[in-house]
Amino acid sequence: MNKLTKAIFPNLKYSKEDILNKYKRRDENTVVTRLAPSPTGFLHIGGVYTAMINEHIAHQNGGVFMLRIEDTDKKREQDGAVDIICEVFKRLGLNPDEGVITPGEEKGEYGPYTQSERVDIYHAFAADLVERGLAYPCFATEEELNEIRDKQTLNKETPGYYGKYALYRDYPVDEAIKRIEAKEEFVLRFRVPEDEPQRVSITDLIKGEIEMDNNFNDFVLLKNDMVPTYHFAHAIDDYLMGTTVVIRGDEWISSLPIHIELFKYLGFKRPDYAHVAPVMKMDGESRRKLSKRKDPEANAMFYIEKGYPVKAIYAYLYTLINSNFEEWYLQNPTLDLSEFKFTYENMGIDGPLFDLQKLDNISREIIYNTDVDTNVKNMLDWAYEFDNSLYNRLTQNLELLTNIFKTQGPDSAEHRKDLANYSSFISEFGFLYNDIFEQNPPSRELLLENVSEANVELLRTEYLKYFEELKNGSEKTMKDLAKELGYTDKKKYTKNPEAYRGMFPEFYHFLRILATGKTQGISMDDVIKVIGLDEVIRRVKEF
Repeated sequence: MNKLTKAIFPNLKYSKEDILNKYKRRDENTVVTRLAPSPTGFLHIGGVYTAMINEHIAHQNGGVFMLRIEDTDKKREQDGAVDIICEVFKRLGLNPDEGVITPGEEKGEYGPYTQSERVDIYHAFAADLVERGLAYPCFATEEELNEIRDKQTLNKETPGYYGKYALYRDYPVDEAIKRIEAKEEFVLRFRVPEDEPQRVSITDLIKGEIEMDNNFNDFVLLKNDMVPTYHFAHAIDDYLMGTTVVIRGDEWISSLPIHIELFKYLGFKRPDYAHVAPVMKMDGESRRKLSKRKDPEANAMFYIEKGYPVKAIYAYLYTLINSNFEEWYLQNPTLDLSEFKFTYENMGIDGPLFDLQKLDNISREIIYNTDVDTNVKNMLDWAYEFDNSLYNRLTQNLELLTNIFKTQGPDSAEHRKDLANYSSFISEFGFLYNDIFEQNPPSRELLLENVSEANVELLRTEYLKYFEELKNGSEKTMKDLAKELGYTDKKKYTKNPEAYRGMFPEFYHFLRILATGKTQGISMDDVIKVIGLDEVIRRVKEF
């Protein structure tokens, strides 16, 4: 070990060879993927999206999916962020074969899977680069770096730390050692070889052939606290852990030249890359990325707190991941989603548009196809965790809750699909609870939007008479009553409007508004079944 290496790493624990001997190579045919989030806040739904791709690609090939925590940026790290990542994984059924399982708990033979616990490993490879003349200490101050940027801007040159602007690239070794021993701050930079080609190309599994300018910046390997940068750490980790394909957001494409250089000069076989386009949303007439600051739906916990079934979240995100999934899903509604095969060819080059309405539609279908007992359990589980007052309400009358869910699904009279998520229960069905109905009684304005003033009292009277007869065993239907009162279908009314009081919808709408305060929803027959005829009569009477 030369003097400069000893000065930079006076307490080096391992050599490069020690590390390479410790981490055995995996079978070269094993597909290994990883999600490597930074614990800088909540887990973005884009992170879940990318995690699903990584997990599915690995598992459909009988491979390994890892969760690695990249926590080398301590300035941006937030307390509890790792807990959130693990919690979201657990709730969504994302099951890493290796890596971080819960904070402080890992599984697998290639750990630690938290980068802050691997600093000695990075130092071993950094020391090797120093020994080979491929890395050097840089003492440039913030002021010097700003001065360099100002000069480059003035001269309309590419910004960076290279060539004549790399102040400490050829700094005398003895002087560097003196400054290190004097405890001066420095960073360790990569010395880009002078014979590097001008352009670099790579075949991305999603984007296809990518060609771009090569990197000529002497980029930082170790920061002044001797903690590695993302670039340096990820290259070492992906090699040692046997990652075969790096599936990540396409914001990292611009860093590819740096990463290619690192794998080349570290002497590592480079993994394949698949750069995923970001999830987008419409903002007026333009598209933009889902924003952590602006969009609540960017937070992965949003969907859990809203009570979307996990299968709905998967099914929707899969439609964004692979363009042919939706067709497969419609043809195979009963198959487990793991049966579908992801292909890179069917992953979009442009970012998919996120559409909550489409998620709602998928979720409605899944709740619709869920049996009543399971829906009741799911509803109670959600309310117990996220809405205590609702949980108390539901458990006080489980029969009512069960009867409400009987109005949904393939066995219901109207095959209703009203519920998009469990948090919408009260907004959809709250009118079936007497106290909620009384707090939000039907307004006369709403009535008169649907029924003429002249018919209001007549219809109320006739409804009440009809319900009393029904209680006494009458077999007359509501349609019979409607016809008696002069209501008919649209065709007959349009042909001869003077002969009729109105059309059937007006007759039914009035009763619905009186009994539910809504203009649409479950059938009146179902309303009567759920709350009982006496309650319907009371509501009509008290209007």
